[in-house]
Amino acid sequence: MPPIKRDRVTAIVIFLAPGLVLYCIFFILPMAQAFYVALFRWRGVSMDKVFVGFENFRKLFTGDPIFWQCLCHNLEFLGVSFVVVIPLALFFANALSSRIRGAGIYRGIFLFPNVISVVAVAALWSFVYHPTFGILNSLLKALGLGHLATGWLGEPRYALLCVIATSIWYSLGFYIVLLLAGIRSIPTSYYEASALDGATPWQSFRYVTIPLVWEILKIAVIYLIIHTLNIFGLVWVMTEGGPSYHTETLLTYLYRQAFVQSNFGYATALGVVVFVIILGVSLVAGRLMRREVVEY
Repeated sequence: MPPIKRDRVTAIVIFLAPGLVLYCIFFILPMAQAFYVALFRWRGVSMDKVFVGFENFRKLFTGDPIFWQCLCHNLEFLGVSFVVVIPLALFFANALSSRIRGAGIYRGIFLFPNVISVVAVAALWSFVYHPTFGILNSLLKALGLGHLATGWLGEPRYALLCVIATSIWYSLGFYIVLLLAGIRSIPTSYYEASALDGATPWQSFRYVTIPLVWEILKIAVIYLIIHTLNIFGLVWVMTEGGPSYHTETLLTYLYRQAFVQSNFGYATALGVVVFVIILGVSLVAGRLMRREVVEY
């Protein structure tokens, strides 16, 4: 190997080594340990571990209907959030990019929920949905719709939708700002050229904006997948998975198995499955949204 090339390889190794070591210590090693612990029956409070092989995984897939119920709830989170958040984020980001009066104030309003702790958000919205003195029921009564008032988080029909609505309110601002940054990076000359060609605002949005922010849109979708399939704090504070598992998600069920029922081996197996599901769904989404690079 030529000396110049050898020096270049050495420099690359030196600069990458610290990050690679930290990555192995804080990600690869814990992940390998999780796969290992998932093969045991372990209560997490003693050194006594019983090797059961893939029994935890077999039980998870064939003998635990609550797991499938939790998975369905997470997929509902993902589906509703995708249908609502991505279109709304695109709409508001495109509107704010047009430099309307007070755009900075609107950005602050949209981003405000993200600077609040998720626990505080969950507590706030729990009061909004409270059956006795909640703002939602009070508003319905003030509008003469008192017959619609109910205990929202205690009703199996509405509990999950209420939590999803809170999650959308909490996360929407992040996606607006993310897409707004992408739209703001598009040269104005592209829009001027499309206007000279007689394109309407909708056509400019469809044929100029969306193609040029497609990669950022793909990142937003991946973030949304990770967020909805990993949701925990909001659900746990608002409902603790109730009523009767109707808002239970994969991570709240994992927490319940590990720290309530002291079934760490089973909970770790569930964590491994959640990791595989998130990885698989993210890879599929990235594959479906992949498109050829177009030179403009």
